[in-house]
Amino acid sequence: MWGGSGDYCEYRVRITLVTSLPPQEIRDYYGKAKIAGAQHDVMISLYFGDPDAGQSPFIVEFIDSYRNPWSWLCGGLG
Repeated sequence: MWGGSGDYCEYRVRITLVTSLPPQEIRDYYGKAKIAGAQHDVMISLYFGDPDAGQSPFIVEFIDSYRNPWSWLCGGLG
């Protein structure tokens, strides 16, 4: 869990990967991805590092939020 403020929670997952694929191919793949979240599709962000010996590191980040004012998990009243 990343944070929240009484009526919502925000979740983030970051994964660091290394590939020989070009960055545009990675962008195209994740641009088409539809990952269901708690109440809507997860937002996906990509961050690319500098290539080294034909290998390119990148980070893929998945962000989701969940809105429920009654959830004690998010600091709500329930």
